[in-house]
Amino acid sequence: MNARLLILLPAALMAAPVFAQGAGSPLDPLFTCRDIADDGARLACLDAAVDALRGETERGDVVAVDRQQIEAAEEATYGLSIPQLRLPGFSLPGGGEDVELAALEAEAASPERTIIRDERGQIERIEGLRVVEISENRSGDLRIRLANGQVWQQTDNTHVQLSRRRADTDYTATISNGALGSHFMRLDNGGRRFRAERVE
Repeated sequence: MNARLLILLPAALMAAPVFAQGAGSPLDPLFTCRDIADDGARLACLDAAVDALRGETERGDVVAVDRQQIEAAEEATYGLSIPQLRLPGFSLPGGGEDVELAALEAEAASPERTIIRDERGQIERIEGLRVVEISENRSGDLRIRLANGQVWQQTDNTHVQLSRRRADTDYTATISNGALGSHFMRLDNGGRRFRAERVE
C-alpha cells in the first residue's frame, strides 16, 4: 500500500505554513474549497472533500499521525537501514498503536535518555541508553544489548576496556551518527568511541 501521511500537530502549531504542503497533498481539496466565494457551494465542496478524506483514512490510504508518534518511530528504528522510507515506524503492524507502544517501551527502558536532533529535526545522537548485556565474539568485538531491545555490534578494532567489577547493567551508552549512515557508540566508562551497527 502506498499510503500518504497526514501529519496532525497540536492546535497551537497549526499555523498556515504547517499545511503548506506540495502538490498531491491529501489536504489540497479542502484548501481549494476554502477559496469558493459562494457559501452554499463552499459548504458542498467541503462536505465532499471531507467525505473523500474520511474514505481515504478508513482504507488506510491516508494515515494521520502526530509529532510524538513520528519521533517515537524514528527512535525505535534508529540505526536500521530502511531505504526510501522517511518514517520507518509506520511499516510496523498495527500502525499508530505500535508506535505508541514503542514510545512507552523506550521511555521505560531508559527514562534518563536524551535525544539530540539536528536543525532539520533528524536524530543526531541518543545519550543515556541503558545497557543490559555486553558480550564479545571470537574477534573481541563487542555486542551490546540495550534495555530498549536494540542490539548493536562493534564493527572496528577499537579496544574498549571494561571493568570486571562493574555489571553490564551499570553501563549506559551513547550512539551517534557517523558519515554515510554509519554510527558510533561510546560507553559511559570514559572509554573511546567505536564504530557500531545495529543488528537487531
